[in-house]
Amino acid sequence: MKSFKYHMAGLIAACCIGLYSCENEKDLEKPIEAITLSSINIEETDYHADATTVYLLKGQELQLNYTLTPAENVTFPEVIWTSSDESVAQVSQTGKITAQNKEGQSIIMITPVIGFGPAAATPAITIIVLDHYVYMKEIRITNPLPDDEMIDVGQTYRLSADFTTESGDPATFIRYHWTSSDPTVATVDKEGVVRGVAQGNVTITCTPDDQNPQSASGITATTVIRIRQIIPIETFEIIADPELNALGYGQEYQIRFNVTPIDATISSIVWESDNAGAISVDNEGKLTVNSMDAAMAAITATAGDIVKTVNVAVAQGRLWYSFADKFTPWTVTTADAAVQSSDGTKTTIQMSNPTNEGSAKHRGDVNLVTNNSGVILTVHPNTYRYLAVKIQFPTVLVSGSNSNGCIKLEMFDNPRTIGPVYTGNTASNQNNVYTLFGAGEISTTEPNILYFDMLETKWSGEFTTGTSSYNLVQFKFVIADYPVAAPWTYDIYWVRTFKTLEELTAYISAEN
Repeated sequence: MKSFKYHMAGLIAACCIGLYSCENEKDLEKPIEAITLSSINIEETDYHADATTVYLLKGQELQLNYTLTPAENVTFPEVIWTSSDESVAQVSQTGKITAQNKEGQSIIMITPVIGFGPAAATPAITIIVLDHYVYMKEIRITNPLPDDEMIDVGQTYRLSADFTTESGDPATFIRYHWTSSDPTVATVDKEGVVRGVAQGNVTITCTPDDQNPQSASGITATTVIRIRQIIPIETFEIIADPELNALGYGQEYQIRFNVTPIDATISSIVWESDNAGAISVDNEGKLTVNSMDAAMAAITATAGDIVKTVNVAVAQGRLWYSFADKFTPWTVTTADAAVQSSDGTKTTIQMSNPTNEGSAKHRGDVNLVTNNSGVILTVHPNTYRYLAVKIQFPTVLVSGSNSNGCIKLEMFDNPRTIGPVYTGNTASNQNNVYTLFGAGEISTTEPNILYFDMLETKWSGEFTTGTSSYNLVQFKFVIADYPVAAPWTYDIYWVRTFKTLEELTAYISAEN
């Protein structure tokens, strides 16, 4: 290989000397310009597992092809192929790979004959030689379109698949081949992206693309996609609602609107927020409040030539957080405790596992703002006086006692004017001080609603001074001291603030 390089370099030098000697009198001051390669692209084959990895079996041959940039008029377009381990895979100067009778890997590199160039002009692939391939045994489409949903003409929907193998090991080639039963209704590309073409139903079929000669004999998965024709929106109006001017942190709000005709394709509406970091909007017009502080956003809905805008605002001090299908940015701050799951209604918290089964108890605090984190939560007790939480405990809590577990509201600002722990009508007792809404005792089979009156002087340590707002550096619920015999989990549904008890009552009545 070295002699080949030296020979080519000698030819190049000889050509340059010859050109110079023949033209040295008339072109002495004219520089010789060479057009060099800017990139070489190795084309993918059926045996590429990804862009830079190829799997071959022992003794297998594979021709590699390549393209040059620029494609024409390159001064020295010749290339050199090399293998880092010829005992695993050899490569000819035409790019033909021959796998040897040895498992392992070798780096195959292609470089310009001049011996240098940018990284894009010296690409490499890894050849991995195996004794056998692992094939897919079964496949399934993991995200079929629900039966009650359609995609519009021109809309796309990406399907995904997964697999099992006979041995349980990963398949060598994790690739799929997607086909449409009627491309005039919907097409599907090699990534599983379906695009609606015309109204109707179409069957999308997925088969393994894993080099298994038996794959064509029935290893398939199918799903039906329904396509609907877009019916243009003729008129579009957003319904006014005072709630849009006082959204709460964590709140999700569906903007209500009317369109004509009544069967118009509302999925064609494009929704945008000019301040998505504070208030974002999804493609169905649902708002999500991401800001803990006061904020505003202009929400724009575009339906063809119709453009409508509504201004929305976050009310500082209002909490309206649901744990139905999310938990962040809340955190579980007890060591070994963790978020277990969110099921669309609530989030289940796995409490800590006691190290001493004879005496230790379970704990799983939840926290929105952590002291020294730099994050501030502003509350307005004069406006949003009542803080409520919907939660289900594993034991029946006892007022003033932590023998069966407790919940403590802990919040404070810096410098301290409120907090740190809510104590109700007592000066020091910190255990289970809350008001239980609509019940005589805590239920372990149904969720409970507890609330705290933040306006009155009911805090340990420093006390409130009548300030209208407080910039909290700590806000958490201490969920602690649950005995070993109890289950290790609890469920949390939401945290809300309300102006009055009447407002709290009305909300709970509407929820029920």
